[in-house]
This record gives sequence, structure tokens and C-alpha cells, in this order.
Amino acid sequence: MRWPPASRAGKTALAAVTEAQAAVVRRLLPAPPEVVYDEWLDPAALADWMCPRPARCRGVTSDPRVGGRLRIDIEEAGAEFYVTGRYLTLDRPRRLSFTWSCSTWPDPRLSTVVTVLLEPRERQQTLMTIEHTLLPPGLVGQHERGWAAIARQLADELTAPAPPPRPQRPQTDLTGR
Repeated sequence: MRWPPASRAGKTALAAVTEAQAAVVRRLLPAPPEVVYDEWLDPAALADWMCPRPARCRGVTSDPRVGGRLRIDIEEAGAEFYVTGRYLTLDRPRRLSFTWSCSTWPDPRLSTVVTVLLEPRERQQTLMTIEHTLLPPGLVGQHERGWAAIARQLADELTAPAPPPRPQRPQTDLTGR
């Protein structure tokens, strides 16, 4: 909280100026911005890393266009809830933003904003900054911890070895030869 400067008459102002409630997380990721950006828009990829464990993504629906909808169905400790939003900015590979509303918030109609900035770094790495603004009072710390876990899970996903190729079946000559 910041207090405004005293007025010119030398009187101290009594009103406090409060800053927007925001959770900010930064993480260096082991992939170029194009790869990281695409992870944020792929529903199958999001389902792998988007929910802070031990929570699980039960489903992700994504229409990645400005104005398109996003929905993440989540299960944690036997409880099911969901997050919804709309894409606001899609600027590949630098920036994306979307609204975020959670069914468990005191007012689930409240719409907050998540902005993801992706900055290229040397050795094909990306500095990712997640900024979640307009959060309800008292939820900033919880969301900072959640976004930090999600950023770590995304980093782990990007460093995981690719699955081995499926063995090829021997081709059968259908002519009987």
C-alpha cells in the first residue's frame, strides 16, 4: 500500500492508494519461445502441465483465437471445479493473455487477467513471465504458488525425453508372395 504525498497546503491525505492484486512468476525454460507459446495453446499439452499437482486436469477445451473460450476442468482431493476464460491477446511467439475465472472463488463471476510474456534467451531458452492481475483479496499468494508449480511442471515437460517411436509392424504382402 502506498500513501499519496502530502497536499501542497501541507495537509496529509487520509486516503490510501492500493495497488492491483497481482501474482507474478518468472521461469527460464529449456525451449525457444515458439515451442513454449504452442504449449500454451494445445489442449493436450495444457492437460499435462497446467494444473498444479496434486490437482489433475480432467479436461481442457481451447479455442485459441482472440475472443475464443478456454475451459479447464480440474479435480483435486476429490473435489471438482473449473476455470473459464476468453483469449484477449495472441501474439506468437511473444505474448498471450486471457481472462480467468474460477468456480471456487467467493464470486465466480469475477474475471481476472493472465498475461504470459515469452522472451528469447541464449541456447534456445525462454524467459517466461506469468502475471495474473485483478485477483481477489487474499488469493495472490495461493496463485503465486500455483503458477510457480505450473511453470516448474512446464519446464519438466519440455525437458522430458520424447516417447520412443512405436515399433513398426512388418508389412504383409497381400498378393501371397
